[in-house]
Amino acid sequence: MHLIQTFDAGVLELRLNRPARLNALTLALASDLLAAAQAGVADPAVRVVLLTGEGRAFCAGKDRDDPPTPAFVQTLQALASVLVGCPQPVVTAVQGWVVGAGVELMLNGDLTLAARGARLALPEVQVGLFGTGGVAALLPRLVGLQKAKGLLMLGQELGAEDAERWGLVWQVVDDDALPAQARQLAQRLAASSPALLAEVKQLLHREHLGDFAASLARETAVHQRLDPLSGTVTNPGSQRR
Repeated sequence: MHLIQTFDAGVLELRLNRPARLNALTLALASDLLAAAQAGVADPAVRVVLLTGEGRAFCAGKDRDDPPTPAFVQTLQALASVLVGCPQPVVTAVQGWVVGAGVELMLNGDLTLAARGARLALPEVQVGLFGTGGVAALLPRLVGLQKAKGLLMLGQELGAEDAERWGLVWQVVDDDALPAQARQLAQRLAASSPALLAEVKQLLHREHLGDFAASLARETAVHQRLDPLSGTVTNPGSQRR
């Protein structure tokens, strides 16, 4: 079972469970995660979603042994739409390697706890790929435009404390304390008014993210024009609208 689901006291925990592959995403795992998230946010008993990963990494990005397909990108974009758009707070707890789609999945959450030993990177451009999950909309709003360009263009690696200082994560905790601290944070949110938390999330997103669906669509359009073998894009810049 590559995705473990548990539910307790209003908190739905979705845990990536491919530790031997550093929880790298395949189409099958991304599809399972999307289905679980869709079902969870539609359930009124779910007050908080907690995303975690088993083992020594949160998520090392896309599994390179899983062939790239349009369906994989579409699944990640749909997952971002669900997590960013749902009324429930989404907590992410990250440790070890948090790479590519792993960072983008983390950014789809509302509050992130990072283990002190976590290492974050967005290396897609370095291997001829492009980001997903609304990273082009989310990242600059967290770290500023210039730092976002550096992270995306250079694949700059960040430690957890730098990520906290830049505004990418809510709090850094000791590695062995991460699971308990993440559940405590999720339970604290679950004890608050769901309606008020939903209003806070919706208003902040409306003021700061604009039309997130349009951002996802523009991102997807780049993938449709990208040759993953050469890293070239046909008609670059043609989707600037």
